[in-house]
Amino acid sequence: MVIGFVDPQHILTKRGARPGDRLVLTKPLGFGVTTTALKREQAEKADIAEVVQWMKQLNAGAGQLAREFHLRAGTDITGYSLLGHGWEVASASGVGFRLFFDQIPFISCARKYAEAWYFPGGASDNALFFNQYLDFDPRIDEASRMLLFDPQTSGGLLLSVPPHRLAELLDRARGLHQPAWVIGEVVEGNRIAVV
Repeated sequence: MVIGFVDPQHILTKRGARPGDRLVLTKPLGFGVTTTALKREQAEKADIAEVVQWMKQLNAGAGQLAREFHLRAGTDITGYSLLGHGWEVASASGVGFRLFFDQIPFISCARKYAEAWYFPGGASDNALFFNQYLDFDPRIDEASRMLLFDPQTSGGLLLSVPPHRLAELLDRARGLHQPAWVIGEVVEGNRIAVV
């Protein structure tokens, strides 16, 4: 249990995303599928080194960006995956998301382990539950879809950034050596579209 005080003017919640906001992700995906390959003794050493390097990075820089730019909405990406946690923000905010698959970052080995189907059980659970809220472009294959349901350990943040602040935020992220990828946008509606 954690007990403390938060200034109401500086709270990042799941309820503040607005149509027109851009969606920024601060770590790549693919941690779950890679660590599952490790548990099955199928992962290569270089791949494990890559995923561990990302998992060791704290979200302090991403959190600093959220504070400095007074962002309203965001979430961390953990066990419910990008799509699960993204849906929590979209639903709580009363909006939809449009995600651009080719702009979503993955660690270099993620596709390899996805095609070998080393997904943890939580990925299937995420797909079963959250699929009802999603629309996938039919050109996105099943392994690619499952990577978006992949549970992440020590994943990054998904931040909803007002469009007029985006360029400045990305510039500040570079100054902090904080990775940041624009992966989509907030739209009117009540679903997540992956295109």
